Amino acid sequence: MAITRSKFLRTPALVAVGLLMAFPSLQASAAGWPDRPIKLVVPFPAGGPTDSAARVYAEALGKRLGQAIVVDNKPGASGAVAAGQFVSAPADGYTFMMMVTPTILAPHFFKTATFNPATSFAPVTKIYDLPNVIAVNRNSLPDVTDLKSLFAQSKASAQALMYTSSGAGSSGHLSMELMKSKGFTNMQHVAYKGSAPAMNDTLGGVVPVIYADMVTALPQIKGGRLKAVAVGTPQRVKSLPDVPTMAEQGFGGNEASSWGGLVAPKSTPQAIIDRVSEESRQILASDEINQRFEQIGVLAAYLPAAKTQALLQSDFTGWGKVVRDNQLTPE
Repeated sequence: MAITRSKFLRTPALVAVGLLMAFPSLQASAAGWPDRPIKLVVPFPAGGPTDSAARVYAEALGKRLGQAIVVDNKPGASGAVAAGQFVSAPADGYTFMMMVTPTILAPHFFKTATFNPATSFAPVTKIYDLPNVIAVNRNSLPDVTDLKSLFAQSKASAQALMYTSSGAGSSGHLSMELMKSKGFTNMQHVAYKGSAPAMNDTLGGVVPVIYADMVTALPQIKGGRLKAVAVGTPQRVKSLPDVPTMAEQGFGGNEASSWGGLVAPKSTPQAIIDRVSEESRQILASDEINQRFEQIGVLAAYLPAAKTQALLQSDFTGWGKVVRDNQLTPE
């Protein structure tokens, strides 16, 4: 039977009831949550890439939820300190944590990290991708123009060429060690407690090479103090369009990008997870957030909870094999 206009106008209330019955999460999201500020744990220091992206996201999410999102920085051991504490956080929808690549890999490096990133938490959403870039100090390595010349120079000396990264267990560190295990290069990792001190010593010539996240490296590359020789992504990066990928230079299969997402305590109600995931999808689709993310060097990259879970497991397992095969340990 055709639906007349008069009958159609009477259906919205019935449709709403039907939606509430079909999707319990909609019922729960209307049950008063959130009615107070929400805490977002960031397992790295203020000012770093995780913190910068988290604050942009938190501001946008807070506006949509009608509550303040309070960022709580808890750095230490590549995020393992914060994650270890977060395991026992209240599962009431008022505490979330940023889960990033170094923290996913922390249990492979730190014996004190007893959590499993793929099973100890409830994934909510992926938020962003963080491209990495290999860059050199122009004064320290004036003849290096690409990966081949960098790797050739690393093998030309009896001593390994020093390089640094965002930290032990970072995707840049593991990517370089993977290439080292294949015989492409002879380089020795120098670990720092975060991107900022690693970048300071690269700029100062203490360490001539850095495999850094784009947030840390982009200003120095744009300012001419560092020369970018390769991006660690499968495709070129919009903010560095002239810098070739590894695959373009003959080193495909060794790419490494970091990413960041949101997790909740294990028993957080599914209705709240669904609500935050949907709000995040809409946030990350907005031009404003995409532009703000690009300005700091990250790329909006939404994934729902189930796909975020799969990505967590894949990274934890795949990069864990690289750690074991190369007998990597905290430095």
